[in-house]
Amino acid sequence: MTLPRGHILVVDDEKDIRSLMQDILEDEGYEVTTAANGVQARDAWRKGAPDVVFLDIWMPDIDGITLLRQMKEEGLLEHSNVVMISGHGTIETAVEATRLGAWDFLEKPLSLNKLLVATERALKHLRLHRASRQFRAQQDWDNQLVGKSRALQQLRADAERLARYTMPVLLRGERGSGRHQFARAVHAQSPRVNRPLLVLDAQALNADPERWFGREAGQDVRIGEIENARRGSLVINDIDRLDGTLQSTLLDIIQNGQFQRIGGDNPVNLDVRLFALSEQPLDVAVESGRMLPQLAQRLQLTEIVMPPLRQRLDDLPDLIAYFTDRLAREQGLPWREFTIGAQNVLRQHTWPGNLIELQNLLQRLLLQGEGPIDDTEVRAALEKPAAAPQQSSIDTRLPLKEARDAFERDYLRQLLRETGGNVSETAQRAGVERTHLYRKLKQLNIDPKNP
Repeated sequence: MTLPRGHILVVDDEKDIRSLMQDILEDEGYEVTTAANGVQARDAWRKGAPDVVFLDIWMPDIDGITLLRQMKEEGLLEHSNVVMISGHGTIETAVEATRLGAWDFLEKPLSLNKLLVATERALKHLRLHRASRQFRAQQDWDNQLVGKSRALQQLRADAERLARYTMPVLLRGERGSGRHQFARAVHAQSPRVNRPLLVLDAQALNADPERWFGREAGQDVRIGEIENARRGSLVINDIDRLDGTLQSTLLDIIQNGQFQRIGGDNPVNLDVRLFALSEQPLDVAVESGRMLPQLAQRLQLTEIVMPPLRQRLDDLPDLIAYFTDRLAREQGLPWREFTIGAQNVLRQHTWPGNLIELQNLLQRLLLQGEGPIDDTEVRAALEKPAAAPQQSSIDTRLPLKEARDAFERDYLRQLLRETGGNVSETAQRAGVERTHLYRKLKQLNIDPKNP
């Protein structure tokens, strides 16, 4: 499957210009939609946000500046870069367009070279913007399935096979067993590799569906952030905890490649590869009435069960080397060798927390000193009781702000413990921007490495 290089919307009232731009861009491998006026343009972007919009400033029904303002109000500029085109623009018009968020300008008559360069620049900037918001796989090592055991060899083969297709995948297994790494490995080997990978938590979707799926109320339209994943991949944690209405929305996306924004009745196109994560078999959720049978059936067609760490202990040496190198590279911790005795002690552990528990343990051991790590040091680290989840002790006599801070402190510390101190994953599960989370952690005096 070959995906288009990007989706371009051309808005111009001159038919010859629309046709010329469409022919040129389609020859270069882009998907192109055209609109002859403002009404057609609005209909087009509401059906699916394009990557780049070429917008004529002067049109008979509505001028490009007014249309650009509407794009901004509906949130389209969070998903698209707009290039204004005009044969006789003024300085005032250029200043106003820039203030509203236009990315670039092209003057008529259009040249082939300028059109293609403007398209590439706008797309490159958009990709960098998306990557900076952590909608793509975070680093190369996040795409790796580490180990040489038979189970891992089969998982690597499964990832390579599934990368060739587009059907949704159900990833079942315990927390920390590597489900996210498997999803990223498939994404990294697929034709979608240069498109976004968006990781969301079901509880975040339930808490603010309008933010993620958008809304429509008459002419008031807001584009949801889930549309950032267009032609990319979408990972949803705890799929069995998703609200019923949102399950129906997800089923529409799987079956029809479309969904409706909250309160709307207009179909929105969304081509996305879904990875649904669950700890329990979906039949349990269906029997309890928590999951739509139709959605469960579609997801169960392609199901991968991730083995817990205790069932793949042969991979421990590779995992130790992997996490040790990663911690040394990322956090500047000293690299320490594990003796055979130390590795044997690790093999005897049951690993209820799987890879997250292993990473946290290795981090603690690297922090303790330098030189080889022996069996005595490992036993002492394993015997040290893991920090129990701190129970909230909010005093109702506290002022509201102090009570809110206490709750947020407990909530974020618990999330950080569950993600092994991974700030990006914590931000995604909490449904906030990573920069906002960093500010909140600083405000609450929380060290993500030691929550």
